[in-house]
Amino acid sequence: MFIREYAEPLRATTHHFFDDYYEVLTDLDWKAYRDHALKIDSKVQEQRLEKNIERVETLFDLKLGGDVFLLGTFLYMDGFARFDRGEHMVFLGVDEDHHDQVYLDILTTHELTHVARESRPEVWTGFGLDPKMKRSDFLECQPVIEHLMGEGFSCAISEILLPDQSPWKYVYQTEESLKNVYERALEIDRRIHREIPKPEGDYGSFYGIKPIFAHYVWAWQWVKQVLKKYENDPKKLLSVCSKDLIEDALKFSLKA
Repeated sequence: MFIREYAEPLRATTHHFFDDYYEVLTDLDWKAYRDHALKIDSKVQEQRLEKNIERVETLFDLKLGGDVFLLGTFLYMDGFARFDRGEHMVFLGVDEDHHDQVYLDILTTHELTHVARESRPEVWTGFGLDPKMKRSDFLECQPVIEHLMGEGFSCAISEILLPDQSPWKYVYQTEESLKNVYERALEIDRRIHREIPKPEGDYGSFYGIKPIFAHYVWAWQWVKQVLKKYENDPKKLLSVCSKDLIEDALKFSLKA
């Protein structure tokens, strides 16, 4: 029934997004989910999205391309920017369970910043990569340094656009887990520094560092330091190829 009545009608836009969702649906607390989901106002969510698009476009003085989809993902996913052939499809799970509207704004500006940066040809041509590469090539060929730059830049831009929030929100942590990241700073430095220079470095291995998304914290703090060298002007850093920032990253150490 789920495939027939929900996944199939959306397949033209979401493609295979809802495939293999059976485990998610089985573990879901349906009553709690329904009580929350029925309070979601689609018009309000659309207005919030439009406001966040305006924030990002104004900051960078550009018009964003691609498509954004506001979805019910059954608390499984909050945000994802899918890059393919120079275009983006951004999926936002508006039914996610943080019950925190500011979190949704942070998430949205983060994903939209990926759209802004990854659509700049200079980001890729400096590495000899095709700005119109297929998604499979994007995932396989993205240099470690650009993964760090992309995530760190997106976290930093969310902080610029939505200031004065608890710092752990910008990097998808809790207060306790962010403290834990800083306590393990030396270990995280070593893991990241070891991977950056490798021609075929595995940025996916960073997701194995605990707590999850710890390397976002590292990248966030590094990018904020880099921004100072660009007069704290995000527009000046937007299109810079991160190949030129490798030595800077290798010298950076995470500190509280």
